[in-house]
Amino acid sequence: MIYNIYRYYHEENSNNYSPCVEVIPDNNQTEVTNMEEDISTRQLALRTIENIGSEPQYTEEGRIQFEYQGVIFLMEAVNDCMFVNLIWPWCHSFSKFDIDEFARVRQVINNINMQGTMSVFYCITDSDDVAVHIKKHFLLVPQIAQIEEYLKFILKSFFITARALDVEIEKCRMQECEK
Repeated sequence: MIYNIYRYYHEENSNNYSPCVEVIPDNNQTEVTNMEEDISTRQLALRTIENIGSEPQYTEEGRIQFEYQGVIFLMEAVNDCMFVNLIWPWCHSFSKFDIDEFARVRQVINNINMQGTMSVFYCITDSDDVAVHIKKHFLLVPQIAQIEEYLKFILKSFFITARALDVEIEKCRMQECEK
């Protein structure tokens, strides 16, 4: 699907073909109207975030920060790219000195990354914590129908992934207790 959108976008530029052009007959004349909005990826991201009821703000690094259902998300959106990165930072954390927890989390992260569409990763911080983050790279273009629902679905996937992370870590703990 993503390849087809990419292909149509580039065919539009090279062959003057546009899947977003509508021909309207009127008095035996053909009028061509462009239905596609001329909006940058960053502007589209900001507008979509606002339309789902969140208030976007900029971070010092230039990322878009917004809160959705009590969770702070970061989005990287640039104008010359049709894809964005969405990150839930610090969805889980633990002490870097807890070797057993580190082994559990590493195993669960590897399993989630093999099975899901989200990327889960950890970073060792300057403090004594290991931070676990969830990230998704996805297409964001004006041609997406019901773009607000599309973004809500992706955000819901973050919550599902975070819940799976917590449940699987707890399962590992319980299995260790049974031994």
